[in-house]
Amino acid sequence: MSVIIPDDASSTPNQITIGVQISTFQRPSGLQRCLEGLAEQSLRPDDVMVICREDDAATHAWFVDVWPQLDIARQDNALPIRIINVATPGLVNSRNAGLNACRTDILAIIDDDVVPPREWLAHIHKHFKDDPTLGALGGRDHVHNGERFDERQKGPVGLLQWFGRAIGNHHLGFGPARPVHFLKGANMIYRAKAIDGLRFDTRLRGRFVQPHDDLSFSLKVTKRGWKLVYDPDVMVFHYAGRPDQRAYSSIARQVKLDEVRDSSFNMVIALWEVLPIWRRVAFIIWSFLIGTGVEPGLVQAVRYTPQLGLVSWRRLLAAQQGKFQALVYLFRAIDTSEQTHLPQSDRCLGPVRDRKTGTL
Repeated sequence: MSVIIPDDASSTPNQITIGVQISTFQRPSGLQRCLEGLAEQSLRPDDVMVICREDDAATHAWFVDVWPQLDIARQDNALPIRIINVATPGLVNSRNAGLNACRTDILAIIDDDVVPPREWLAHIHKHFKDDPTLGALGGRDHVHNGERFDERQKGPVGLLQWFGRAIGNHHLGFGPARPVHFLKGANMIYRAKAIDGLRFDTRLRGRFVQPHDDLSFSLKVTKRGWKLVYDPDVMVFHYAGRPDQRAYSSIARQVKLDEVRDSSFNMVIALWEVLPIWRRVAFIIWSFLIGTGVEPGLVQAVRYTPQLGLVSWRRLLAAQQGKFQALVYLFRAIDTSEQTHLPQSDRCLGPVRDRKTGTL
């Protein structure tokens, strides 16, 4: 397979070089739409990494049969695409492969089902050029549900409350740019220096994707002391997802209990290393008594019983099982870590250079 491999990105005239990382799996039509959006940017990307599975025949065939025929692949300033193959399934492994291959000052991580508007990279470049303390940037992923865009608006975005409740709303944010605690994986951009040595957590569970991988990763950048900003103007159009409804992203009668269980497990793992002990305790109490609609505690189970019936309590049981399994895993890991005299954070993340310290 012929691949366009860019020269060293640091030689480009942008002063700050920007790479784009796209994880894809068997969605060549969505990938094409995403690449077409990148090709139309007013500011050309210095590097575009397409991360795909070795056994993803549909994507590889598309690059061989379709891509060479497209105008955006034949033009003089064609996208500097690198295809990076991964053998191990899972979004976390895919994203880590992109981090390992990053060669630019800024790395924009997006999904293969988003389309960036023309000024997307220009907005990103300005944010990072104007603010050297900016470690990460996110923007609205304007979701299209197959019929229309979701035009609702909500103010609180990307906030982690003191007791561990994570308020997302990245797809609904509006207003001016503001600091946040965490970002969303469909549209998140990092300064390479801020994520030096960090990787997405391979302990997270999930068959195809690992829920809360973006929360876990961006919270670690926050903990290092870097500023995270959400700007609704750094928007992408998000033609969201696969035809199946993921149980951990909605409140529905049809549930996949293993997904609810995995999502709850991952939430505990994501929060444990960034919260002090007293906030961990508050989170466990809150998540058991109240919780959220998709990872319910007792109050939420009662709330949705009229709508979902027994399913509401099955979801409660799966969510609490996931949290319990995470706690057992963490305490066993701590015990093993103490026996080997090696801090758990180092065992999971590896050595970190130029580490900045800070509290969330």
